[in-house]
Amino acid sequence: MTGLLGFVRLAWRAGRGLTILTVTAIVGSAAAPLGIAVSIGQVVAGITGDDSRRATAWAVAGAACLLLQWFAGALLRVSATALGDRVDAALQHDLMRAVFAPGGVRRLEDPATAALVEVGRDTLRADWARPGRLASTLGGLATGRIVLLASAVVLAGFRWWLGVGLLVVGVWAAYEDRVASRAEAGHHYGASESARRMRYFNDLGTTPPAAQEIRVFGLSGFIVDRHRETWTATMRRVLTRPGPRPLAATAFLGVVVLGGIALVAAEASAGQLSAGATATYVQSFLIALGGIQQSSWTGLQTELALATLKRYDDALQAVAPARPPITGGTRPATGMPQHEIAFHSVSFSYPNTSRQVLRELDLVIPAGRSLAIVGANGAGKTSLVKLLCGLYEPTQGTITVDGAELRDLREWHRRLAVGFQHSVRLPMSAYENVRFGRPPGDLWAAVDRAGATSLVEELPDRWDTILSAEFDSGVDLSGGQWQKVGLARALYAVDRGATVLILDEPAAQLDARAEAELYRRFLELTAGLTTILVSHRFSTVRQASSIVVLDDGGIIEQGSHDELLDLDGTYARLFRLQAVRFEDLA
Repeated sequence: MTGLLGFVRLAWRAGRGLTILTVTAIVGSAAAPLGIAVSIGQVVAGITGDDSRRATAWAVAGAACLLLQWFAGALLRVSATALGDRVDAALQHDLMRAVFAPGGVRRLEDPATAALVEVGRDTLRADWARPGRLASTLGGLATGRIVLLASAVVLAGFRWWLGVGLLVVGVWAAYEDRVASRAEAGHHYGASESARRMRYFNDLGTTPPAAQEIRVFGLSGFIVDRHRETWTATMRRVLTRPGPRPLAATAFLGVVVLGGIALVAAEASAGQLSAGATATYVQSFLIALGGIQQSSWTGLQTELALATLKRYDDALQAVAPARPPITGGTRPATGMPQHEIAFHSVSFSYPNTSRQVLRELDLVIPAGRSLAIVGANGAGKTSLVKLLCGLYEPTQGTITVDGAELRDLREWHRRLAVGFQHSVRLPMSAYENVRFGRPPGDLWAAVDRAGATSLVEELPDRWDTILSAEFDSGVDLSGGQWQKVGLARALYAVDRGATVLILDEPAAQLDARAEAELYRRFLELTAGLTTILVSHRFSTVRQASSIVVLDDGGIIEQGSHDELLDLDGTYARLFRLQAVRFEDLA
């Protein structure tokens, strides 16, 4: 979809009526100056020929052309701006849909892909490089080129070689300007790494997160110096001297224009050219220069916007879901488990790493039962949950639901309720943070089960309170309070139809006693659901129907709490070690 043709197709998709209106305004803007030149020439001819009627008629025509120029210019600005906004919105929506498409987050964590997505996202925010600006810049560019062509045609009526010469040097000058603009745009994007570094240093010095450390350790001078050094290095690459070819093109253009005007003046002085024709030809030269200048002004913006469109297209291709074909006669899972969820010899490695965090793991999770997954930090617990949620695909092996391979992630995600250790913190109202896009219902029941009733009641505007101090009347929550909001969100999803509940260390910031009580209450309230609890605390999950102990990417023990204690292995040892200070939990 890159290039001018790609933009035209995109503009047509974004707004057909606005596209037609913009093209009409471009033609009007280009035709009006030549109409004015011809009208003035005819007015002069009428005056010198003592033909007042002719002069008056052409004066009216010239006035109409002036009105056309004003109206077409205003229409072009309005229609091109509106069309550009629609194009930008269409691009943003396309990118968002591609990023959110079922297919996991593996692609988004790839550094190259992340850089492309950042370009596609951030440059759409920057006014100087938005692809939608092409609607305005191409309007100016096309107007300038049409004016140049029309001027050359008019001057060809005086001397054909003069019209051809003006067109050739005008196109040459426009080409050299485009080459220079493309190189400058390339410099801007080639310095994207430097731009990110400058933005990082600026944010580090002007935003709250690092404010304490910067002041305590006296780093303000260091940050300002790093920002200045990065900016200086970037400018050395961007600001370059023009080469000999652009200078030569400008010189030839000057010779043609000045020489042509001198020739017209000489023939007029010799009586070989009427006053009207003289006025028309001289104005044609000046209008042609104006068209070339207009093209030059919009050249850099056009190339920047085209480069952004190319980067955007690369980002879209990078995040486009690439689902492997279903082979072996397997069918995709579309419903919720009636019997079991199973991992079959599943191995997994994160992008750009060779270390396997899961190794040929086999696991069966019975439907309607509770499973606790425990293990030390780095054992692979969270990775297993990410695979189960469809955020990643196994490097090897398969995951099935009732024997069908897990492929239909849209339906799967609608039926999942997940409480992550670090749940998303939306700078929105408490209501929106808990409801989280689910159908409306009784949110109080969910927050009560999550132990967050008092939290909501104590907010300044209760459910309408914005959970961010960056907004008026907004408040910040502590880490433990945010975990309760995340738990309420998961429980509300259960109330609205989710049948698989996954809690990935959602109470990590609570003490062991509070976490154990939380899990106990959850298991009571979610009886009959397929519930998966993840924790590094062995002493808090003994109520689960079955417990799996992970170590170094594999299952080393599995059974009920009592069975694992009787086994007297890793679970029993770590349970007793962690529970020694909380004997009442055992």
